[in-house]
Amino acid sequence: MALPKIKADAQGPIDRYIVAVAEKYQTGQAREHAYRPTFEALIHTLDPALKILNDPSRSEHGNPDFVFLRGDITAGYAETKDVGVDLEKTEKSEQMERYLGYSNLILTDYLEFRFFRNGSRYGEPVCIGAIEGGKLVPKPEVFSELADALTGFLASKPEPIKSGVRLAEIMGGKARRIRDNVRRFLADKADTDTDLLRIYESVKKMLVHDLTPETFADMYAQTLVYGLFVARYHDESQDTFSRAEARDLVPESNPFLRQFFNHIAGPDFNKRLRYIVDELCAVFACADIRELMEEYFKKNGAAQGQDPVVHFYEDFLKEYDAELRKKMGAYYTPLPVVRFIVRSVDHILKTEFGLADGLADTAKLPDGRHKVQVLDPAVGTGTFISAVIRNIYEQLIAQGQKGRWPAYVHHDLLPRIHGFELMMAAYTIAHLKLSIAFKQTGFTIFNKRLGIYLTNSLEQAEPQTDIFSLGFAQSIAEEAKQAAVIKNETPIMIVLGNPPYSGESSNTFYTGHDVYKVEPGGKEKLKERNSKWINDDYVKFIRLAESMIQKNGEGVVAMITAHGYLDNPTFRGMRWHLMKTFTEIYVLDLHGNSKKKEKASDGSKDENVFDIQQGVAILIAIKHKDKGDKELSNIFCADYTGPRAAKFAFLEKNFQAIEWQKTIPSAPNYEWRVRDTEALGQYQEGFSVQDLFQVSSVGIVTARDAMSLQWTRQDIERVVSDFQESPEEELRTKYDLGKDARDWKVSLAKKDVIKSYDEKRFVQMTYRPFDLRWTFYTGNSKGFHCMPRNEVMQHLLSAKNYALVVPKQLPDGEAGGAYVTKNIGGHKSFCAYNINYYFPLYLCHENGEHTLNFNKKVLDKISGSIGESTPEQIFDYIYAVLNSATYTKKWREFLKSDFPRVPYPKDKKQFVVLAALGKELRELHLLESPKVRKYITSYPESGSNIVEKIARKGGDVYINTEQYFGDVPEVAWNFYIGGYQPAQKWLKDRRGRALANDDIEHYQKIIVALIETDRIMREIDAIE
Repeated sequence: MALPKIKADAQGPIDRYIVAVAEKYQTGQAREHAYRPTFEALIHTLDPALKILNDPSRSEHGNPDFVFLRGDITAGYAETKDVGVDLEKTEKSEQMERYLGYSNLILTDYLEFRFFRNGSRYGEPVCIGAIEGGKLVPKPEVFSELADALTGFLASKPEPIKSGVRLAEIMGGKARRIRDNVRRFLADKADTDTDLLRIYESVKKMLVHDLTPETFADMYAQTLVYGLFVARYHDESQDTFSRAEARDLVPESNPFLRQFFNHIAGPDFNKRLRYIVDELCAVFACADIRELMEEYFKKNGAAQGQDPVVHFYEDFLKEYDAELRKKMGAYYTPLPVVRFIVRSVDHILKTEFGLADGLADTAKLPDGRHKVQVLDPAVGTGTFISAVIRNIYEQLIAQGQKGRWPAYVHHDLLPRIHGFELMMAAYTIAHLKLSIAFKQTGFTIFNKRLGIYLTNSLEQAEPQTDIFSLGFAQSIAEEAKQAAVIKNETPIMIVLGNPPYSGESSNTFYTGHDVYKVEPGGKEKLKERNSKWINDDYVKFIRLAESMIQKNGEGVVAMITAHGYLDNPTFRGMRWHLMKTFTEIYVLDLHGNSKKKEKASDGSKDENVFDIQQGVAILIAIKHKDKGDKELSNIFCADYTGPRAAKFAFLEKNFQAIEWQKTIPSAPNYEWRVRDTEALGQYQEGFSVQDLFQVSSVGIVTARDAMSLQWTRQDIERVVSDFQESPEEELRTKYDLGKDARDWKVSLAKKDVIKSYDEKRFVQMTYRPFDLRWTFYTGNSKGFHCMPRNEVMQHLLSAKNYALVVPKQLPDGEAGGAYVTKNIGGHKSFCAYNINYYFPLYLCHENGEHTLNFNKKVLDKISGSIGESTPEQIFDYIYAVLNSATYTKKWREFLKSDFPRVPYPKDKKQFVVLAALGKELRELHLLESPKVRKYITSYPESGSNIVEKIARKGGDVYINTEQYFGDVPEVAWNFYIGGYQPAQKWLKDRRGRALANDDIEHYQKIIVALIETDRIMREIDAIE
């Protein structure tokens, strides 16, 4: 191969570089690493002042191949690929995604050079040669352009950040780099950073005993990156910023944070982490953080009074790891909510406990300790404690006592405000934010530390006594020791805050809330088949708060939490226990539950005060010392629905200005709702479906629908065959199964299939209304299906049985009613937002016999008013009643709380008429009625039958540009069965599939069934 033709007198660095690359390329043996010395020589020639590091071990661990240093500051990075590699594909690869956190990055195949700044393209690519016909053909006309581009890129200052969104992206990228490096350091024993390892071991031993290296890496990265951001936000010297400056901004009164920032700024700080942190410091130094934040909140329509630093933390978390944010339940509490809670506590202390100064009161207990001790057990970034400080400060100012403030803080405030936080970044922000908040009031000399401790509130800490702990470990030991004193010895009178909401609790070790898992009365275990929501973290924090007030003998709990516990039957034991403990309980339900499609009272949109789907409520529970545990507390309720801004305005009211309505919760569920007691009594005269049917359960949870539910029997047979024969990891990849879960693992699914294989196990399953899928049903828990609910589903493997399908609670926004199936079924087959329960008509035994699944006592009472009847007639009577729109509208409030109750038949005549209509409805929903074959629609055009873009034009429903179902009535198109619109949902679930002839017929049957359902429901409503 001939070398590229370059002019003989060409002496430029790019000329020499291309010749050297060509020499290696023409050997035919050179690979990516062979060109690295040539590339390094080029960079050195262009910028001799740069220190160039090329560490092969770096690239093995997912880092760029080259680092360029100017002094101690990172000037850039380079990722090199073999000559001729498609850089377009590389740019879109997962590897490049990891590099988004790098400030200046060059991507090259040694001929083409692409430039990136913080993950975004910078300038235009420069290509100095190409491979044509196996030869390297240079492009000398762009040599000087490359020289200028490389020199300028590596000499340039950090990108000036012009938006808060961009800043969050950069910070998130840096944090991910730090996290990934820390994870690698701790995983690779040969490359372990001893300083990092000591910190990890100290935190695990003394603070978070179930800490994993992965979780520690998260904590460490967040603390470091966001701690620097907060420090820069409050830095007066805007021209410079460094790790050392950040350390100096940490108050000396906090030995833990002081030690952490000493670690960051110290000479032993890990070299690779130092590169990243110094890059970030350089970014901060080139940005006016305060101005950026102000502009950021103007553009993003921030709610009144939000702290930019704290709110931006949430946006940082979204960029860093959105799933972690969700898992930790971290959501910023809007100031209107915080202020309302703090004002309410202050008012209650003054009016209920005779403390004239409320939160500012300095009353002492006989042992000399302050009486009004305040704790936020999930302090987050310190918003509630900051509001408490502001409330007290304003009271003293209003009294003309500003001069007392420094002495008051030192002697009568710092000793009695406490906060616990598990997330190191939030803990860091809280300390810096609160120390600055104090400085803004004129208090600057901290002789005592702030009472914010890094600890898991739910973990009963024991004081650490390791006298040999030094440095960082010593500061953590002191942190744990002081947190244990608060938990075990301090007489907490006020517990307030916004605890995390997480149904999948990370605090599985905590059992204090087991006292809630009882039936009201406290003697029987809670009879709930699916009680997972009582293990939500917010429930555990409420129990923690309750126990602290019980221990103190009096006090107030004031929290904003998820609102499910107010009326969900699963929480009846919790409600009863709280009513035993407290004297008075106030609940302000702010609603906003988009999962349940909650609406405002006027039918308009109901917005949440948080950016979450779960509705929320404020709980204020008051306990006096003379409260006995035999009488139950008084319950006062209030609600507010509507736009978020209106809710914030409403929360500017004082506690006493709220129109509280007293309610008397009653057995069996003790709901905290204002109910029409007369209507409730009338509703409860009927029988509950749970009382009539002896055996029932929730629907099947497969845990892997896409794999375990297939369109045809042949499809599921192929899946099962794969599970019999293929290795676990091959199955995981082929079926995109992801990581194993607690109750579903590839290994267990495979074992179940092999052990339980039988042709009879291939069955159809009700997935959605009018939508059956094929599956392999073994009935074994934690097998091919996660939760197969065999205690009920075994009775639906017979063709001679039916099951009633209803949710335990009717969500707002759903049509209500009931569904029927002859097959096993899933947990979301009818109701989209709440779990569905299955009530089989018969119990099928191994000997082939069927026994009626009715409670004899309830059956006898039904028979008393109607005489003889068949089980099917009673089933159909229930089906007709539950599918009455009038019934749903009349009893909707009560249907939200528990299984539906059905009125006993008035007489034989009414029963027979309703049972006949129910039978007709059942046959329609099972598509067994002869009427469904009398199509009212057409399918006039032939074609691919592939469902592509679904659109209804006029009366025609198009599945692609050419084919459509003609004359689909609007009533059918928009009709709801439970939480779904079958005419739409059935097609949407088949996007990308070609409809078979059976499918085309099936859809037209659905349309008939929907039209007929509408007719029958109106007939049912007309019966008195």
